[in-house]
Amino acid sequence: MIISDKQQLKMLSPAEFQLLHEGTCRLLSQVGVKVTHEGIAEMLMSRGAQRKGERILIPQSMVENILEKTAKSIKFDAPDPAYGFTVNAAENQVKFGTGGQALYVVDRTSSEWVRRPAGTDDLKQILALCDQLKQVDFVTRPVECDVPEDQMDVEKARIFREYCSKPMNLANLIKLNRLDEVLEIIGDPAHVSFIVCLISSPLVMDSSAGDKLIAIVEKDLPVAISSCTQGGSTAPFSEVGELLQLNAELLFGYVLANAVRPGAQVLYRGIPITSNLYSDGSPRWCQPESIRRVALAAQLCRFYNLPCCGTAGVSDEAEPSSQAISEKVFSWTYEIASGAHYINSALGMLEQVMSVSYYQYVIDDIALGIVKKKFEENPSEDISKIAVSAAVEALSYFGVSIDEKVEAELAARIQHIENPLEPYSEEYIDEQLSVIEKAVTRSKSSTVFMTTARKGLREGYLYRGNRIDAPLNLSQVAEKLKAIAAP
Repeated sequence: MIISDKQQLKMLSPAEFQLLHEGTCRLLSQVGVKVTHEGIAEMLMSRGAQRKGERILIPQSMVENILEKTAKSIKFDAPDPAYGFTVNAAENQVKFGTGGQALYVVDRTSSEWVRRPAGTDDLKQILALCDQLKQVDFVTRPVECDVPEDQMDVEKARIFREYCSKPMNLANLIKLNRLDEVLEIIGDPAHVSFIVCLISSPLVMDSSAGDKLIAIVEKDLPVAISSCTQGGSTAPFSEVGELLQLNAELLFGYVLANAVRPGAQVLYRGIPITSNLYSDGSPRWCQPESIRRVALAAQLCRFYNLPCCGTAGVSDEAEPSSQAISEKVFSWTYEIASGAHYINSALGMLEQVMSVSYYQYVIDDIALGIVKKKFEENPSEDISKIAVSAAVEALSYFGVSIDEKVEAELAARIQHIENPLEPYSEEYIDEQLSVIEKAVTRSKSSTVFMTTARKGLREGYLYRGNRIDAPLNLSQVAEKLKAIAAP
């Protein structure tokens, strides 16, 4: 999929993105990242970083030098060469893949949806299904195998080799000592990429993840450096503050990767979502304020001219529903328009990455096709109109009647996604940097973030609209699943 320049959304001005960059650099140079891995600390210091206790401080010049040198084009080959593609930071091409490492599968019975533990057979069947779905450009490991942990990496590699003909993202490597064996099983290392969650928010490097990143980069394999902050619990509740912290965590990863191998093949994977501070603090993956923040992270990545690994389509619903369809359509639309090149977790996901569903994969394949068609047919139309039009058509496809109540709810979500609630000023950025510094220097950072969230709750940072509740007609989905499964 390729979008036009007019369809590329910029919620902030270049000057505001520059302020975010400058604030991020102050955070890295003054607060830094806690690094207890002595080898990594010494490597970074030998390249210009400084040490302050257990924290490594990264000068702005070091960050900017790395951003110039890191790879701007990354090639993803596949067992079937027809599925290979290249991500170029300067282009508006968009690719979509699965994701998750979900723990559960949601199945449909004659009367209800049933959640059960996922296992090896599900991995095989999901890979076989995604190999036939038109909108799946690459496959990220959707569920785990039910084997001992030390066998997990090699078992999934065997299954991917047998069932997947598209570019393979094996997600998080579990055992570093199995990497060579995994690559040998796959056959051609050019067919695989990985994800590394390097930082434990706020701003603490995971030593094990650091070793894995180094090993992957040394082999010149593509890797998405991922940070999934939760505003209000592991990051500031403020949109501005969360973006500052997220960006610092990701840019630290770029510094490390390029210290290992200049020109490292790294993708920027920023997932700044919110916590539900009205109830249990659970992550709000696909609500309007999180859709906005994730879109802004993609736009910040494009500001740097870096390959962007986006995340979209992770519904908060526990089972396929009209609410899930509307969440996913808006999430895809705004992530596409924000410039993400390689959108992970785009199909099949439910329950905040905890579950997947065979039905949901097919629903998403159909709905995502509708979204792509709207972009193609309306190269000059406002993104809000594309989003609403796609949501209406997708809901209607599955038998949902669109009335004034549904239209009003869709419009309210769009307004929350597109309208800023905070200033992007140097003074406000300084205020948020103080919150982050206070949090990282205390033993209970979440207490700091929750305490400072009160103002945001009063000002409506968390969207509180109505659900779109209507039964779905899934007869065509059932027929498609049956046809795909047929010999």
